[in-house]
Amino acid sequence: MIAVLGEALVDLLPAGRPGLWRAQAGGSPANVALGLGRLGISTRFYGGLSRDGWGRWIRDRLRGAGVEAAGPFSEGPTPLARVEAGAAGEAAYRFYLRGTAFEASDWPELPDGVRAVHAGSLAAAVEPAAGAVWARLDRLKGAFVSFDPNVRPGLTPPSFRQAFWERLDRFDLVKLSVADLDWLAAGRGREAALELLRERVRWVVLTLGPGGAVGFSEGHEVHVPPPAVRVVDTVGAGDAFAAGLLAWAHGCGVLDGAALDRDGLEEALVFACRVAGLTLVRAGADPPTRAELETKGGRVCET
Repeated sequence: MIAVLGEALVDLLPAGRPGLWRAQAGGSPANVALGLGRLGISTRFYGGLSRDGWGRWIRDRLRGAGVEAAGPFSEGPTPLARVEAGAAGEAAYRFYLRGTAFEASDWPELPDGVRAVHAGSLAAAVEPAAGAVWARLDRLKGAFVSFDPNVRPGLTPPSFRQAFWERLDRFDLVKLSVADLDWLAAGRGREAALELLRERVRWVVLTLGPGGAVGFSEGHEVHVPPPAVRVVDTVGAGDAFAAGLLAWAHGCGVLDGAALDRDGLEEALVFACRVAGLTLVRAGADPPTRAELETKGGRVCET
């Protein structure tokens, strides 16, 4: 079982004319959990969930993918992210977190024997959720740890940099974008920051947007091109990519310590790009099912 720690929220997406919005379940970690579940991986999601209508919708969506929602549960409303087009055409977000289920307390503890944990994003950066996430990661013994910082400039506090760099040795996989790396590298420089990641983390994956992705592991470096698809929406594509990496690692034994050679690294990146590609061709964070992926020629690795 893979445990995913983080936030679940509702994205409000432009719906064709000013003032009209379309609701889409989101939150980076919740998207990763959904993606894993749809790929047939046993997954449990930990994060604040409202008991309001949108919160029930999110839980039902996760449950429909086979993902168990562990809570904590809250009477506060579901947090929101309003999605707009940024200056360069990429998605820009305005978040509404205070006084919502994002601030729910009494997070459940992780069960004994959890195989892997994925965490990151706002829940690892913004209190009070950050305290719950880091406490569980710091107490974790023996499990594979995947982390995606998913920095949100203007909302992610500067203190997150220190929390991230101090805990590099806790991570087995760090997946991040170039924008994440540049924000985290403040005072270090991009190349120095990337070198430190490569020295301290077994598996590093840097997503390059239209440039594809590059992976580093055990002295190997592999670049793969982006998926050849007609892009409809980039929302959730990075989360689908992360779910693809973890699904591949789950099936190929990497979560249990199997070596990641150059061929395996390339296979993992290609597989993750396939998963992301099928998300890019439809609106909102809507990752593919295992059946959809296999129809397009991608197969989940199985030992």
